Amino acid sequence: MTKSSKRISFLVPDIGAPTIGAALKLARAIEPEFQTEIIGPDFGAGICSLYRDAYPFTSVPAGRLYRLPDYFRERKRLEAAISGDIVVCVKAFTSNLPVALRYAGKNEKKVVVYLDEWDGALWAQKSFAEKVACVAKHAHHPMEDCYLPITERLIRHADTVWSTTTFLQKRFGGHVVYAGVDTDRFRPQPPDRVREIRSRYGLNHARVIVFGGVVRPHKGVEEILDALVRLANPNFKLFIPGPITDHLEHLLGIKNFAKHLVVAGTPIHDASGLNAYVHENMPLYLDAGDLVVLPARNTLLAKSQMPIKIFEAMAMAKPIVVTDVGDLPMIIQGCGRVVPPGRVEPLAEAIDHMLSHSKDAEAMGQAARERCIQLYSKSVTEKNLFYIIDAIQEQRMPL
Repeated sequence: MTKSSKRISFLVPDIGAPTIGAALKLARAIEPEFQTEIIGPDFGAGICSLYRDAYPFTSVPAGRLYRLPDYFRERKRLEAAISGDIVVCVKAFTSNLPVALRYAGKNEKKVVVYLDEWDGALWAQKSFAEKVACVAKHAHHPMEDCYLPITERLIRHADTVWSTTTFLQKRFGGHVVYAGVDTDRFRPQPPDRVREIRSRYGLNHARVIVFGGVVRPHKGVEEILDALVRLANPNFKLFIPGPITDHLEHLLGIKNFAKHLVVAGTPIHDASGLNAYVHENMPLYLDAGDLVVLPARNTLLAKSQMPIKIFEAMAMAKPIVVTDVGDLPMIIQGCGRVVPPGRVEPLAEAIDHMLSHSKDAEAMGQAARERCIQLYSKSVTEKNLFYIIDAIQEQRMPL
């Protein structure tokens, strides 16, 4: 396939944050047909350790983008780094959306806003007094939460919106585009290599739940650990092949949790390269598990999210347990278990059943892989993206 001369620029809000993973996935999906670039401000941490060597990222020094009036000078430097015919703004923050819109307006280019969660959810849940206090303290910090409502109102000036959930589509318009997974890369791995990973982390005789995402408070990892403590089976382990966040470090410090918890990563900004190695070999690490559990909590933020890990788990033919939040039940229809959010007892029962009934779990896993190939594969996503890009270029794509 001959590449188009058209260039797509992905503008991320922070080149040092895991957010660049979404930009990387989208860029790779359209690279067969379009030239791509991924650009973002560098606040001093450098390129995120998970993806540092995965792509020729453009890192723009922007140490004072967070502060007025320096913000206006710094964003000009970021704008100057963009060269695309279409700018895909990954999330809608003051550090990227106003920059993308200004660039597009001056150069007669197009802007797409890609939303993978409602970043304003936490702000929306604050009390009036909390909001007033935040504005009083951070009025000169344009990257603080108090500026999110202003930035979100700019979304309507974009040419269209790509959302990863129906929640986001209903709120911001546009189209739902699921982050498809490469089902050739994410597939059951050679048994000898899987055994080696299990042996390396002391999982030889364990029944293993794997959580391959970045551990944050709203993702409900505590519920998995609470369920394992309740089940009191020392052979049941939670394996986390991912970076050690502050929240994960906190969980590791809880005695009842620590005995069930096995971690393969290092601190998120660690420069050793281990996080990047684990991420690059994620299919192998996922295959070390017997079950994937995604216990999203019933919050506005969780409702707006669609974890990429659900599609990776499906492609790996893993049985899955999710909570009844957002689009999760729809995604795993017919190939997983759905339990109420925030309740440990039904989650523990589902985990116990899946880890104790191998035939049922295997059948669900095979059904998950077939559903993923049909509906959520990289090729399906590519077709959707190519259609949207073509429509934008022909000016027939409404917001």
